Amino acid sequence: MSLFLLAMATLGPAACSRTRPQLMPLGNSEVVELKADDICRLMLRAGFTSEQILEQGADLRDALARQGAAQIRMGTRTEAIFAVHLPYVHVSTRQRGTFIYNVEKSQVR
Repeated sequence: MSLFLLAMATLGPAACSRTRPQLMPLGNSEVVELKADDICRLMLRAGFTSEQILEQGADLRDALARQGAAQIRMGTRTEAIFAVHLPYVHVSTRQRGTFIYNVEKSQVR
């Protein structure tokens, strides 16, 4: 606990927000309602941890269902962009490259 307080005193609240992913919905002409399993597959393939999936998975699902696209950022870096182009979700990640998820077959291409 004292390490946390030291980091907060030294670096301020921005130090903690840099390590937490932030999801931002993006506008798109196509939307899709995915199952929780689909979101887990997408996020695991994109390189997110189980904890990050628990924190951001529901928001990603909602963003793809309502807006059709989303980006996940860590501080100023975009970690991943998800965009619906039925029957696929196109995913581009900073560390794992680009892949396509077939919604109908529930599989990565």
